[in-house]
This record gives sequence, C-alpha cells and structure tokens, in this order.
Amino acid sequence: MHFLDNAAEHEQMVETAFVYHDIGLWTDQELAYLEPSETVALRDNDKNGWGLDPDALRGAIHWHHKVFKYEGMHADVIEACRKADWIDATQGWCRKGIPRSAIAKVESTFPNCGFHKTLLRLAKEYGGSTLVGGFKVMRGIVKW
Repeated sequence: MHFLDNAAEHEQMVETAFVYHDIGLWTDQELAYLEPSETVALRDNDKNGWGLDPDALRGAIHWHHKVFKYEGMHADVIEACRKADWIDATQGWCRKGIPRSAIAKVESTFPNCGFHKTLLRLAKEYGGSTLVGGFKVMRGIVKW
C-alpha cells in the first residue's frame, strides 16, 4: 500500500492479490504456480462476488515476479505488488526505495515464520532436487 499512497480504493485488490499470489504452490503443488494461482483467485472473486477487476487481479498475480518495471493496464496496482513482493522475496535485500527501518518494522510485525525455507523445501520436493526445482521455479515464474 506504500507504493499506492495508502489509497483505500486499492486495499481489497492488494490484499486479495497477496493472499492468492503463491497459492498454486499448495493448491496444485506446482512450481510454475502463477497460472494456477490466477485461476483460484479469479474463481473465488467470481464465486464470492468480490467485484474485483479480473484483469487487475490476474495481472497483480501474473506479474509479481517481473524483473523490470511493469507498464500496461492497471500498472499502479501491478507495479506496487511487484515491488512489494521483490522486497519480501529478497528479505529486504532489494528495497525498492523503502528505508531499511520500514522493512524491519513490517518484518517484525509480520514474521515470515520460515516461509522462505519452506519455498526451498518445496522446490526440492516438487522438483526432485533443489537445483532442478529452483530451475523450474525460475523458468515458470520469473518474467522479464
């Protein structure tokens, strides 16, 4: 929300995108989890009548690992989610202009409880080895 100036109109979209952005790892046990995650999010959006723009929701999930800036429809929300996920995925190494103190505050409020270690374990379990699984993850989720 920081990247969106805490604009209330984006809150539900950002919350929903982050609930679902990696869910395909568990629902489909899939290392290339973007499309399965999108499918579950869009289905639940429709089923529960949340009224979220499906293109924005799909985009926030699909592009959250994009290496370079996202430009296109819904760029405000998609780019905010992309930047936030890079901060989280790199455990604050990549800061996207956020002060270290702010990242530390978020991490202390919402500890990851071993989430990053779980991702490594799943890469090994689903891919057969950490190396092969890591390659499948990179090939399946990183966008340029």
